[in-house]
Amino acid sequence: MPSSILILSPELQNQIAAGEVVERPSSVLKELMENSLDAGATRIQTAIQGGGQSLIQVEDNGWGMSPDQLPQAMARHATSKISTFRDLLRIESFGFRGEALPSIGSVSRMCLRSIQADQSEGAELKVEFGLLSEVKPVPFREGTSIQVKDLFANTPARLKFMKTQHTEVKRCQEAVYRFALANLKASFILTSNERKVLDFPAGQSLVHRLQSIWPPGITDKLLEVDGGDDEYLLSGYVGHPEAAQTRGDRILFFVNQRPVQDKMLISALRQAFKGRLLSKEYPQAALFLQIPGQEVDVNVHPAKLEVRFRDEQRVFKLLHQAVAQALNSSLFQVPTEHHASQTRTETVSFDPKYKFHTFEDYLAPQTAESHAEDRDSASSPTANAGSQAQIKAVSCDQASTHAPSNLKAGEYSYLGQIQNNYLLLTSRTGELILVDQHAAHERILYHRFSTQGQTGQQRPLALPMQRALHPSEEDRLHRIAPAMRNMGFVLDRSQAGAVLIRAVPAHLDPSQARDFLDQILHEQSESQDELWQTMACRQAVKAGDTLSAQEALELIQHWLSTPDKEYCPHGRPAMITLRAKDLERMFKRGM
Repeated sequence: MPSSILILSPELQNQIAAGEVVERPSSVLKELMENSLDAGATRIQTAIQGGGQSLIQVEDNGWGMSPDQLPQAMARHATSKISTFRDLLRIESFGFRGEALPSIGSVSRMCLRSIQADQSEGAELKVEFGLLSEVKPVPFREGTSIQVKDLFANTPARLKFMKTQHTEVKRCQEAVYRFALANLKASFILTSNERKVLDFPAGQSLVHRLQSIWPPGITDKLLEVDGGDDEYLLSGYVGHPEAAQTRGDRILFFVNQRPVQDKMLISALRQAFKGRLLSKEYPQAALFLQIPGQEVDVNVHPAKLEVRFRDEQRVFKLLHQAVAQALNSSLFQVPTEHHASQTRTETVSFDPKYKFHTFEDYLAPQTAESHAEDRDSASSPTANAGSQAQIKAVSCDQASTHAPSNLKAGEYSYLGQIQNNYLLLTSRTGELILVDQHAAHERILYHRFSTQGQTGQQRPLALPMQRALHPSEEDRLHRIAPAMRNMGFVLDRSQAGAVLIRAVPAHLDPSQARDFLDQILHEQSESQDELWQTMACRQAVKAGDTLSAQEALELIQHWLSTPDKEYCPHGRPAMITLRAKDLERMFKRGM
């Protein structure tokens, strides 16, 4: 027979609630700090021992509680933050739920001390695994102090899920600095085993607090984010793409000062960085979204880590645009002046060897021949001797900022090719710029293919190319065939186990068509954009290719007029700028 339906005891109710909101010591610390902030505290001192399992203590200078309020604070769903259903729809505080203190008290030994501003002495309440003692008067100065000892001592099974002490300390640190970043007017201190590990004085700037938790390699290049309108505001900082890393734990989002985790926000951030990061890299971000309370539901997760937005599209667009604007405004800027050479290279054709001849070169064969001579001279014994020195540099006079016009690319002077891989430029202001020739050419070709290649123009082949297909390749080719057709491929799949290439994109050399097909059949990329990236990578000059001065200059000119030039289509940097202060730091001058 089924058991009767019974109402659970208050003790068991509290333990179930504790399972929802008290996952580990850091979640206890988080709940207690939220209560302190809601009480108007401007000084919050926290301490832990044994990773938080032995002791968690939070002391503040907030409003405090009267003696009769202490037992009420330990009752389920007791709170001073809401009183009507309308309040629940416009949550302005942190600890509104009301189950945090009783839940924590049910799995620990807790001691609460508090005093209100108009009282001469404080009050103390002790809780022993859910059992409340009598309230006693105690000497107490201001605010509230809560001690939590022997966490999970009455639930040994919960202790098995705790990590090492080092890990638990790290998570407590993260809980403290997240609140510190969102509440700059308040001071925060965290002590672990009587050693101070975090100290944020009141009134610090966000940058100063970030410098306390992130390394200089990130904080020295932070980019400010600022966007929004009267109702939706976004502010904060993102890391420079050069500081990207393979860990995603330095992405911090705050909604109405509340630390949150949200996949949509992460997606908007990564979309803004698209093309500037490698696939396995993550940016850094500390971003604060301020929106009306009725526009966000913070009551969708027991620990209040997740939120639900009324207008997700608006939030996504705001974050994406604001971060993209910060990235675009702070990165390498192209001179506004347009020289005749730049105007001339707006219409460009690449020969089958993928060098950088202008359209006029094809109208004047003798000019093209002169370029061929430049390439031949680059492979001469004299040129090879220069490459052995790992740099093809011009003379000292030519390398100055007063270089002849034929070694100028816009407002930049071309100094030479380093290791047959990097092109060295200098600006009028003395900056040194290293351009990765393969990444730069990739970006040029990708932009050309993705803008001009959408027409699907074809180059018919007099003799179709045949390629055998493995069964797994047949399935993949079936999935990507529409995208390849849009690119200009004409594929005949009438014969089982094989494919005939009858036409290729107009801008693809037929000799590379089979290699391109081999590559995309063995990759995971399926979108049109990813196929353009692969084609650009296949056709771009390679690291180790020797370029004549004229070829290098024309590549640079095209690159300077290409959007998103700072990164190749896969997100790898195409250029690095060394300013005077960078060189001084590298040579340890002025230290």
